[in-house]
Amino acid sequence: MIGPVIVEPGQTTAEVQVGRVITFNVDDVMAWMISSSDEAVVKVTAGKDDGSAQFLPGGEALAPGTAEITLTNMDNTEDKWVVTVTVTE
Repeated sequence: MIGPVIVEPGQTTAEVQVGRVITFNVDDVMAWMISSSDEAVVKVTAGKDDGSAQFLPGGEALAPGTAEITLTNMDNTEDKWVVTVTVTE
């Protein structure tokens, strides 16, 4: 199994293949809301903390195309991180 594509803070673009998972490396998994401009291309999942482990916000590349992923810091809604994700075959 191939690991996830990890997007680091400050990165504004990423390229992934269909079927791959992408994660966004944030400092506080519970503080960031995530959305996709096209859920048919990249379906996103919120970060979470289940008490035993923390999971970064991320998504899965479902179809070729481009989606803009926006992460918004819920502690300061002016703090946004936008990543253009290109999904290839």
